[in-house]
Amino acid sequence: MQSVRTRMRLARSRVLVSLAALAVVGAAGLLAGCQRKEAEVQAPELPVQTVSGFLEIGGVLDRRGEQGAVFEVSPETGDLVAFVFDPKSALGQRLLSQCVQNMPCLVEGVRARPLDSQAQATKVLGELGFSVSPSAWLGMVDAGDARVESALEEPEMRVKTRFGVVAVQEGDSSVVLNGQTVLPPQEESVRIVRNAPVGAEDVLLLQSGSGTACPALFQVLAVSAQGVQVSPKFGSCSDRVFAVVEDKPNMAPKLSIRMLGFAGPFEPEEEQRKAAQKMVEFVYQQGLLTLDGKPVPSQ
Repeated sequence: MQSVRTRMRLARSRVLVSLAALAVVGAAGLLAGCQRKEAEVQAPELPVQTVSGFLEIGGVLDRRGEQGAVFEVSPETGDLVAFVFDPKSALGQRLLSQCVQNMPCLVEGVRARPLDSQAQATKVLGELGFSVSPSAWLGMVDAGDARVESALEEPEMRVKTRFGVVAVQEGDSSVVLNGQTVLPPQEESVRIVRNAPVGAEDVLLLQSGSGTACPALFQVLAVSAQGVQVSPKFGSCSDRVFAVVEDKPNMAPKLSIRMLGFAGPFEPEEEQRKAAQKMVEFVYQQGLLTLDGKPVPSQ
């Protein structure tokens, strides 16, 4: 599962799924709601749990219909589990109103049943174009409140890369690599919130900003054998952010930095709500930072 973890490092992922229970139920060959020759059998529900993963809709253009899933990674085993729901159901509509596609979503009070991996209905789920392939599928029966979460790493002042140590200096928030300044003193505090190898570069995400008017802005600092590149500051001002490395065949690897839209506290509440239901995605790839395919200009 190393490739899955590389694509989906959810820094604050919490998994309360009993994998032992999954194995027992899977071996029994149970599928909720599916007709069997012998009898129609429902798998027992797992204990109520909190699920923290990213939300995705698959099969949008598939004649078999759409399905939604919240994908969660176990910090203990690295196994990927999909909690499946119907986007058109009352539960699905509620989840989609509280979370945003392709962003981390924390769902409380989840009731779910394991789905039989050998059943045709479950096999179809794997053919609907989801970006990842889970080890197990669970059908959501019900859930409580849900919300978008940030999924960055714990803020750090110092990290080790393949090319040396990057450190944020106390006092003036300048950034140095192996003791040499690569980012001059900043007016606001700076923290390193993501550190990931992206091809031949080690890419760091720097966060600054505070307060309610603009809680967060970001910069990319990319370190390689050729030197250091620092991007302009960017962001929607939201601090609900998910940065994931995408490494696909025949394509240069990239870091996708996804965040919610943002409307400030002095904007009408309806505008704030609408903004928070949109995802803004910046992409860093081979020295270039883009938004909607266009280079992000220097400020």
